[in-house]
Amino acid sequence: MYKISTDTKEPVLLKTPSVSDDRGYLIPLTDHIDHDLFHRCYVVGDYGKRVVRGLHYHKKEMKIFTIVSGAAKFIAVKIPEDVANRNNRQEIENYLEENPDVIKTFVLSDRHQGVVAIPAYYANGWVSLEDNTILVCLSSLRFENTKDDDIRIDPYIIGKKHWETIAR
Repeated sequence: MYKISTDTKEPVLLKTPSVSDDRGYLIPLTDHIDHDLFHRCYVVGDYGKRVVRGLHYHKKEMKIFTIVSGAAKFIAVKIPEDVANRNNRQEIENYLEENPDVIKTFVLSDRHQGVVAIPAYYANGWVSLEDNTILVCLSSLRFENTKDDDIRIDPYIIGKKHWETIAR
């Protein structure tokens, strides 16, 4: 099975097994993650659905997300470092228009368990699909080291369609 490590260069969704019996269930979230990679774990809760978090671009930090309760749609956007550094709206929009395949989406819920790994050089964000969504994030950097590795990009620069649930 694939293992998330420093060699992970593309966003990836790993399904996690669930073991259940008459008492409930157990989901081993980190069995396929190099434990030396992570230096911080935190919890994020969103009170309502359609809450958008991100986009946050990182040159060093890798993040891994999983859902504890509720559901979320995760977005990963590959942006060249020089374009991200300038953080010019028009330049990013032009880049995305010319390269629409750099936007990846993943959906996780407490009923569809997995972990989403988003490596460095990607902007990442998510939108809650249910009220009271709670997620856990593992980070490759400690909080004090993330301050200089965070470029905030307008989440709607990728278009509202990526944040919405589309009827099918």
